[in-house]
Parts: sequence; structure tokens; C-alpha cells
Amino acid sequence: MRSERIKAGQKFEAVLQRFEIPLLQYATRITGDRERARDVVQETFIKFQRNGALSRSEEPATWLFTVCRNGALNVCRKEKRMMYLDEEIIESQKDRQPMPYQRIEEQEAAGFLTQIVATLPSRQQEVLQLKFQNDLSYQQIAEITKTTANCVGVLIHTALKTLRQRYREASKDFVSFTPKTN
Repeated sequence: MRSERIKAGQKFEAVLQRFEIPLLQYATRITGDRERARDVVQETFIKFQRNGALSRSEEPATWLFTVCRNGALNVCRKEKRMMYLDEEIIESQKDRQPMPYQRIEEQEAAGFLTQIVATLPSRQQEVLQLKFQNDLSYQQIAEITKTTANCVGVLIHTALKTLRQRYREASKDFVSFTPKTN
């Protein structure tokens, strides 16, 4: 009995460590506020534990992201606010130290790409985030967003095509900096 509780606690801890940050990023993009996102993620894990989702044989990602999404959307409905992009999160994911001119170029390109992504419809933004930030399958994304895997594929394909086209058109004006070497 006690060893079962210990195993369940260890399993829950592993799920928490694996999904806490991706869920927090996802909820922050939806709510636009890190503190509200923390509350949503906390409620998601409470529901996860209370509803016995840990004992299910299926992968918990779909369940967690669905519950998190619904919670975040409920928060937004209450406040009538929705925001999908947070540059602070994008900046916090950088883990290498490039040269100063490279950093400036990367920041400008990332900011520019962020602006282009922000012009996409919200459903396209959402599926791109779930696919590329959280590495979920089309089927998992479909279950989370209550659509079909084919629809997810079309949304991602259309979004990437639009991003490539808009980036290509606008990046013609970019001038790359080349440092002098002695």
C-alpha cells in the first residue's frame, strides 16, 4: 500500500517535471500573463491528480494540454483578453552566447518573425506552438483543439507557407553585418 503511494508520487513528480514548463509557456501565450498562467497550470495538475489521470495507460500530454487550454481560455473569457505571443518567453529560451552583432541580428529576426506570426489567425498560431514548442503529434493537437488531425495538418501547412512567403518578401530589406577580420 505504502509502496504504491510512493510509486504514484514518483510518477506524478516525473509528469510534473516533464510538463510544467511547456504547460506554463502554453498557458502564458493564451492568457498573456505569467501569474494567471501559473494558476491555470496549478489547477491543471490538481485536476490531473484528482481525476486519476495518472493511472490511465495513455500518454498524459493530450489530457494535460487540453485541460490547460480550457482553463486558460476560461480565464481569458472572464477577462475578455487573449494574447498569443510573449517575447519574454522567446527571449528566455536562448541558451548560447553569440557575438554582440549576431545577437542583434537574431533579436531583430526573432522580433520580425514574431510580428509575422502574430499576423496569422489565432488557430494557426496555436497549432504552430503546440507542434513546434511542445513537440506534440497532429493527433494530440487535434484532441486538444477539438478538431481532426487532417485539419491540424492543413493549419500548420498553411501557416508555414504564409510565414515563408511573408518572411521572404520582407527580408529582402535586411542587411547582414559582416565583421572585419585582421
